[in-house]
Amino acid sequence: MIVKLDNGAGGVGNVILTGNESGALPGARDTRTVAWPSFDPQALWSEMITASCKTLVIESYHLARAPFYLEYEIEEDGSIVFINSGSIRLRRSEDRSERALIWTGLELPSDLTNEQWLAAQAHAYRFVELARTLGYRGMINIDGIFASDGRLFFNEANGRWGGGSVLHSIAVRLLGIDYSSRHVISSVRNVPLCSLQAALDRFVRYGFLFDGTRKEGVIPLAVDQEAGTVECLVIARDRSTARDLQHRLLAMAN
Repeated sequence: MIVKLDNGAGGVGNVILTGNESGALPGARDTRTVAWPSFDPQALWSEMITASCKTLVIESYHLARAPFYLEYEIEEDGSIVFINSGSIRLRRSEDRSERALIWTGLELPSDLTNEQWLAAQAHAYRFVELARTLGYRGMINIDGIFASDGRLFFNEANGRWGGGSVLHSIAVRLLGIDYSSRHVISSVRNVPLCSLQAALDRFVRYGFLFDGTRKEGVIPLAVDQEAGTVECLVIARDRSTARDLQHRLLAMAN
């Protein structure tokens, strides 16, 4: 099971409880193997609550084989437009004591199989139709997973721009509206560079900067000056090339 603070956001503070030996699992700050007869729920409640929220939510947890999202726009006339899809990429920390997986970015389009894609689209569209019926207009993104046993689950739907909205907007401007048929784009978070200018200089020096003729390369998106990192957008012709470029980007920056 997964235990969440009722007014929490972004997975911050979540704790996964399992009766099986397990490493870090996505979606939580900690994954704990517990002996159920001796488990103390009161102690966990005391640990997790805050001054502003004393309610915890307990949900069934399913190990994800393929985390993804789908994004739509409900236009003013009520028509529904599919915008983009993406896979959510996670990795284990190099610190073996770290019990949370690290979100490394998004990859568009998603790498779902055709069968998974059709199932996800069919069910997600029903969520969007419901939002339209309720009167919502604007962007809506829906997060889901295919569990390790193949079952499809949806985590949440957000009536706003999603994490892939900016990536999609940039790709449309640079590559055209049908970019996903010819390119793979991915965000790479926490690239250790201190400023956008430092990123630009380094990308030019190593030949990484996006080339408008070749339609491939890296674009710096935003800087976290406190952390000393830059988020980047990688554009490539296929998935393997995109992942190789990500690897070389991180190796160059370190």
